[in-house]
Amino acid sequence: MTLPRFLYLAVTTLLLAPAMPIAAGVLHDFELPEVPRTDRPQTLTQTLERYAPRIDESIRPRFEAMGLPYPPERLTLIALKEERELEVWAYENGRPHRVHSYPVTDASGLPGPKRRRGDFQVPEGIYRLNAFNPNSAFHLSLRVNYPNYFDRRMGRLDGREDLGSNIFIHGGAASRGCLAIGDPAIEELFVLVADVGLDNTKVIIAPHDPRQRSIFPIPRGLPEWTNELYYRIEMAIADYPLPDSTPIAVAGGEIDVAAP
Repeated sequence: MTLPRFLYLAVTTLLLAPAMPIAAGVLHDFELPEVPRTDRPQTLTQTLERYAPRIDESIRPRFEAMGLPYPPERLTLIALKEERELEVWAYENGRPHRVHSYPVTDASGLPGPKRRRGDFQVPEGIYRLNAFNPNSAFHLSLRVNYPNYFDRRMGRLDGREDLGSNIFIHGGAASRGCLAIGDPAIEELFVLVADVGLDNTKVIIAPHDPRQRSIFPIPRGLPEWTNELYYRIEMAIADYPLPDSTPIAVAGGEIDVAAP
């Protein structure tokens, strides 16, 4: 009797992973299960109990220094692929405040959205976080809800079926199709998102910072619908102006960036 294909792949991955550390970087994009970490807690509750006391000592003073309550009402994470930066914005009384920024240690691919499994592109668009992973092979991770409604709609338009999945913000220094921010940073962000809630956390991923220069025109070779996607991204990030940034005009009229 032969093993089912998925089980065979899972067993093979578990057996080979210790001898193939570089291969762990592709697990997210190919939907194979991550190698369990046995040197630390395996549940979300245990993980938070382990990290929260120490992380609170670094997070709360940062909010207090800005006169912001902790935890905030909601969060927005702005990932800038070219700048290799993950900004953290917290809301208080309906207004966003930039409270921190993490360097992105690795993000594979080129400017442009993710379109299929195995292209190793970091997605671009407006997303939510939908899962905690305390057992990540990359220390800890937070799952982005790629593909979202827009990604699936454009996939149907292009006739693309396998869009890929399992995109994470995670620890470590290397990644393929995800955003790596290092272990100390993911510990802090993991606790912060747990305190705020997945449903209250938005993620915007852009090819570069449109507050510094427009993300138009779109790079050659990208589909026409990338124009609509970049309108949405520019308008969404315009809600988070930097003190020294100049607002940019977005062509194409109003776009409902709150659409799923």
